[in-house]
Amino acid sequence: MRANAHLRAFVERHDRSLLWRLRFDDNYASWARIKGKSLRKEITEAMAASGFAREELEAMTAAGDGRREVVVYDLCSGKGLTAAVCAEALPDVREVVMVDNDGRMMLKHLESEPLVRFRRMDVYDEGVGVMMAASRESGARIVLTGVHLCGELSRRAVELFSRYGDVLILSPCCLVRELRAGKRRNGTFGYGLPRLAKRLGGDSYDLWTKLLASIVPTHVGEGFRVRKRVVTDENMMTEKNRFIILRREGSSELCAPCR
Repeated sequence: MRANAHLRAFVERHDRSLLWRLRFDDNYASWARIKGKSLRKEITEAMAASGFAREELEAMTAAGDGRREVVVYDLCSGKGLTAAVCAEALPDVREVVMVDNDGRMMLKHLESEPLVRFRRMDVYDEGVGVMMAASRESGARIVLTGVHLCGELSRRAVELFSRYGDVLILSPCCLVRELRAGKRRNGTFGYGLPRLAKRLGGDSYDLWTKLLASIVPTHVGEGFRVRKRVVTDENMMTEKNRFIILRREGSSELCAPCR
């Protein structure tokens, strides 16, 4: 069987750093309880996201973006393997901020990750935007990652990118949960996709990914131009292997509607 490219790259690039910590660092002891297949799946996701992020940052540099420092926001981060990989794999990282509302996670391993910090917050909290705005005002490039964000959370990631981000690496997961009227605090975006996909003879996950990508404008005035692409990563260990990749081009200043 052909070796998984992401797993091979992880061993080659992180053998003396993150892989060593996963195997031998006492702060990472809680990771030993994660089943091998689940850990391998998480590694492929983290390597895919960090690889796409690096490509976009390199493209920004080639295009003449003079900013150097990078701040990464890992949305709905879980225990933060993507965050840890990004801290090592991306150039000029100042910090990686894990944003997750689960306060029960064992995060002792972060004591061995000096560039990574955890913020227990709902991604809808106003404070998330405040943090991102402050990072942007400091002159850093803002990278948002979201791996397998469920339903409405994927749309929120797109919204945060449109307001504050330079790069978004988003892999959607399940569709929006359809709620009855009165409980739809986020509207009805994404409702009816399974029925539409069935009528069109397509795949609802593929349609959901394309819908999310389509809501990002490519041009808003002079200060907002976005290059977008949707990629299928065959080395992900899941059928939900699409990535929406967005990069802001042109001026690094936020346009008036986004301030």
